[in-house]
Amino acid sequence: MPRDDLKKRIEALNKKPLKNVPEAKQTAKPAVVTTERVAYSRSVPTLTANPQPIQPSKSGKPVKLEDVVDGIITQAPVGPGYYLVEMPATSLDACAGVMYEQFLRLTGYPDGTAVERLARACKSESIAPEEIIFMDLETTGLSMTPLFLIGTMEVTPDGLHFKQYFARDYSEEVSIITAYAERMRSARMVVTFNGKSFDVPFLSTRALAAGVKCPAPEFHLDLLHESRRVYKHDLPNCRLQTLEQMVCGRCREDDIPGAEIPQAYHDFVRSGDAGKIAQILYHNLYDLLTMADLMHRMWHRD
Repeated sequence: MPRDDLKKRIEALNKKPLKNVPEAKQTAKPAVVTTERVAYSRSVPTLTANPQPIQPSKSGKPVKLEDVVDGIITQAPVGPGYYLVEMPATSLDACAGVMYEQFLRLTGYPDGTAVERLARACKSESIAPEEIIFMDLETTGLSMTPLFLIGTMEVTPDGLHFKQYFARDYSEEVSIITAYAERMRSARMVVTFNGKSFDVPFLSTRALAAGVKCPAPEFHLDLLHESRRVYKHDLPNCRLQTLEQMVCGRCREDDIPGAEIPQAYHDFVRSGDAGKIAQILYHNLYDLLTMADLMHRMWHRD
């Protein structure tokens, strides 16, 4: 399908124009167009509420984790501890507050009548917004390799809130798994993208290898399956970043490719240079936030 025709179909599907999708005639790399959302472009980012660029060390020394990621060393029920990163989603994207209100409507808050697709996912049982957790993993490979980051987005009375459980080396994998398992004991639904095929089985396998009992969520909503149902005839594929660009109307710049993430983490463990760690954590945060945005656009289009 020609790109112009595809763009028109997506605009008709969303009932609004796409604001920053490059035109078909462009040959050079398109610039990110600033919309009402915070720009997705950061060079050498710091993971703080108000990110400021960090200049590379003139001495050539490795960049320390605490210089680029604002987190705290936290003890876990099992293991040596881990690095916890927390922030409100509005620190990442100014429109996260709107996404929060939209998400509450999907859950049926406050009258308890969830939108059909979400109600079907939880078997029509009443589910409170704070019982739902978005989850996305970053791993060192596709099978039987350590995971090093469990990213979550929780629904709190104040809005969407990120928590990232980061292992500073391979020994801390057990720590982040146990910390996440502890949090999941009070959750009823997990929302993922391709989580039924990858994230949840991967996490279960790594928990088993670490000797940790990780509770399975009562309900699991995999947005990959939902997006295929809604958009399979309108998009070239249903990858998350394709949906983010063509459905949500945003594109990322300076994002680290997923294929480069495992080696970037191995390099960090080997050298202690955290230069790319903030990029990995941002990549994870944007994936989580896009899930909430996508849910509203699929099921409650304005």
